[in-house]
Amino acid sequence: MTTLAALLVLLAAPSGPPADLPACPSNEDTPDTAKLLTRFEQVNQGRSSEAVMAMTIKTPAWTRKLTMKVWSKGQDFALIRVLEGGPRETGMLTLKREKQLWNWLPQAGRVMKLPSGMLGDSWLGSDFTNDDLVKGNSISKDFDAKVESLVEVDGRKAWRLVLVPRKDAVVVWNKIELDLDRATCVPLAERFYDEENKPVRKMLFADVKQVGWRAFPASMTVIPQEAGRQTIIHYDSIAFDADIADDTFSLHRLQQGK
Repeated sequence: MTTLAALLVLLAAPSGPPADLPACPSNEDTPDTAKLLTRFEQVNQGRSSEAVMAMTIKTPAWTRKLTMKVWSKGQDFALIRVLEGGPRETGMLTLKREKQLWNWLPQAGRVMKLPSGMLGDSWLGSDFTNDDLVKGNSISKDFDAKVESLVEVDGRKAWRLVLVPRKDAVVVWNKIELDLDRATCVPLAERFYDEENKPVRKMLFADVKQVGWRAFPASMTVIPQEAGRQTIIHYDSIAFDADIADDTFSLHRLQQGK
């Protein structure tokens, strides 16, 4: 999933919903899943976004909190600046340009391109990997889906969708289970399975806010299989379809630590 989007004091988006946005089929037991996934993607991503978010990483041994500002355009471009954190993280920048990642390291005063061998490493010690940032799969283009069952999640009626990657998709997951609230089409939970069909991690969504025309979950908790670990992302502010200059995502700006 697309994923690193999250927040608390939310800014209203300036424009209305896209003309081609599929309606939320709340009354249908077996909705058109292709349209459902298209809606999911359009609502949760937008053309661009600018946000401030907090990321709290919890392990059995320690807890750490980082505050970050994030700019993004579609799935190919993103810039993340650590505003507050530990002495090694504060001021750090991560730039995504299509399938490549660079880090600006303020203590060293230089840019480092991440080699492919580091893509599986943890991003800033969290339960996300560098590969999570790079891949940016489109669930509407890379997966086929079906409604497996109708369920209740924390008292909310939901569709449980099973997503299976298409043959030509470059996807690490064997399947994804996605629970969508029938009243709003907002995600409630996601579960990810590896090539042996074993559960690897789950994501729980909460604190739904109205952001312009969107119903948007402002909090996301990532729970891996490793006991005692979790990463919580909470958006303090977000604006969708923001006007962001193209050079925001340039290597030249990154090399200046901006």
